[in-house]
Amino acid sequence: SFSLSSGINAEYGEFVLQRSCFATVMPRPSFKSTKTNRRHSSYVRSGIPSVVFTNVSNAECQCDCQMTEIGEVVQENGKKERVHDHSEAITPAPRKKRHSLPMPAVHHVLIAFIVLIVVATTVSLAFVLRPKNDPRSRPNILVIIADDLGYNDVGYRGQGDIRTPYIDKLASSSILLERHYAQPMCSPSRAAMFTGRYPFRYGMGGSRAIYYGTKNGLNLNEKLISEALNPNDQEKNYNTYLIGKWHLGFANWEMTPIRRGFDYFYGTYGGSTTYFEHQSYEGPRSGSGYDLFEDTPSSTGTRVNHTVVEDPSPGTFSELLFTEKAVEMIEKSSPNLEGGEQEKPFFMVVSYQNPHAPITPMEADVEQNKHIPNENRRKMAAMITSLDYGVGRLTSALEKTHQLNQTIIIFLSDNGGHLMMPNGQSLGSSNLPLRGAKCTLYEGGVKTPAFIRIPHFTSGQMNSSLKYEGLFHISDWFPTIMRLAQLDPDSLTGPSGEPIQLDGIDHSEAFRELLVSKEHRRNAQKPRDHVVLDIDPVFDQAAIVRGKYKLIVGRASFIGFDQVYPLINEDTEKSSDLVINSSFYRTDPNMGERMMQYGKIQEDYRQNSSRCRSLDCMSKDMALYDLGWDVTESRDLSLRFKDEAEQLYNLLRQYSNSTHYPVQPLYFEDSNPEAKTPDNVWTPWLFNNNSSVV
Repeated sequence: SFSLSSGINAEYGEFVLQRSCFATVMPRPSFKSTKTNRRHSSYVRSGIPSVVFTNVSNAECQCDCQMTEIGEVVQENGKKERVHDHSEAITPAPRKKRHSLPMPAVHHVLIAFIVLIVVATTVSLAFVLRPKNDPRSRPNILVIIADDLGYNDVGYRGQGDIRTPYIDKLASSSILLERHYAQPMCSPSRAAMFTGRYPFRYGMGGSRAIYYGTKNGLNLNEKLISEALNPNDQEKNYNTYLIGKWHLGFANWEMTPIRRGFDYFYGTYGGSTTYFEHQSYEGPRSGSGYDLFEDTPSSTGTRVNHTVVEDPSPGTFSELLFTEKAVEMIEKSSPNLEGGEQEKPFFMVVSYQNPHAPITPMEADVEQNKHIPNENRRKMAAMITSLDYGVGRLTSALEKTHQLNQTIIIFLSDNGGHLMMPNGQSLGSSNLPLRGAKCTLYEGGVKTPAFIRIPHFTSGQMNSSLKYEGLFHISDWFPTIMRLAQLDPDSLTGPSGEPIQLDGIDHSEAFRELLVSKEHRRNAQKPRDHVVLDIDPVFDQAAIVRGKYKLIVGRASFIGFDQVYPLINEDTEKSSDLVINSSFYRTDPNMGERMMQYGKIQEDYRQNSSRCRSLDCMSKDMALYDLGWDVTESRDLSLRFKDEAEQLYNLLRQYSNSTHYPVQPLYFEDSNPEAKTPDNVWTPWLFNNNSSVV
């Protein structure tokens, strides 16, 4: 039995015990059995836990301590909220005098430490040395995607006002990608990652997303990483899961995740939904509609078992739902738990909404960031606190199921932080010291936080992070994951049997060298020579990076996020005032007008039958920056270093010859009325004989 310091006897709580205490736990039946149970259990949180027990009905404390229930979920204003306890979860009572031990306590600690190292090393080596025909010889792969996470918005890289202890802890045993580039917006970045190819090659370049109710999406001829991991139905290598945001089209069932190689999907089809109500959030052009689904393949594999997920506790924050489902799938995949799917490793993408707009955090997370004076920044920090907790729970689930050292973990953001809405409203994100933001080709729009943890390269023993200085594009994850999964990305073929030409570059061997050979760390190989950031003849913008130089052609931004941060030094770099007082945080009354102007540019482009798709039809305006010393991209060197600028322009021009006409619709185009059911639920509406739903 146990007593709560609050005096409340809650049967379905989550309790955090200090390491000095031990509890014998009798689990309750699954919390899914009733709605009441779902209000507790995995929807509760604390600070960084030492030991976490969920679904507790009875705990016997083996030392003198008191337990405090934390994270009780309550109903407030129609929304589920979490109550934080910032004090210690357990307050140890005065220790009783113990009998002396046969040997000094330090010997116990030393022996325990040695045993722990031996066990961890043995487990990791056993994993690495399994025969290749053993289905579990391949590692689990967990990809965590943050949405619009600013370069300065994560603890291990930021100025310190936003605290992300879980992400930081994971990063501390990972390879930090110092030059990780994504696309400037959501859909193109996800397309690049899943296909291993530049998005402009198949019509998804530019700063445009796939909007609700439009018939466009990722080209069905493109092979996704989820399909490549299982090249044929007879030989399945991975169980593939996508949890969270899809955002690559859903007009036809063939476009949805289950028909694109995933075995399981739980999340949203579109790109922007409200966090509590799960309604689309894109303004009048699409209207609102419910977007939260659970899909699996049918028994024949030709249909989609489609379920509209009813929020079990109406008003539950989406991160809580996504994290809970991901933890559930991790536990099911464990060979160490009863009922675990032991025969296959998993490839899981957990694609969070956080901290994408709308910025509507849970009050408990806002309270955790009350040290931040600026309201917009404080709310943004709260959104990231939620993301951080999700990462912590995923890591804890892997550790609990003894899969942490058999799982490669990748963390990244899909683009830079989003600084303001079209109406000029500040969102509180920061890409300091980088110039620009989401939707721009400046560093603040495309250079993102990212790292990878590869435990089996080091037998799970890595005490500090390592920095990888090589150029890395988000499309590189495709071939790198394939190699880490012991598969050959060069053997992939398209729908007609033709070889697939990837733009992504494999970095797995460079990572291995960095981890296992200290002699080569300084001179580790850098497989990628250059990165094409984008080519968009519609909005007249393109950019390329090679070495320390970056060339921007035409506009760097189609909506005006082109201000330059003040030059920084060691004294001002950590000042949040520099962020809050920058021009990004001021209302821009011309933003809406500019958006309409560029909407008209795109419409005119579509009406022009001789649509030019190369750099030849773009303006010849260009800027060259030396990123080695000018991180703010404030000094144009194109006239001073004309040869370098010309070389980069010609290289970019070669790529532009393969630019495909954009598939995205007009920014203000209305959605198809058939894209929603009579109950106002988004749904695929274009059907053919090969795609149906059950």
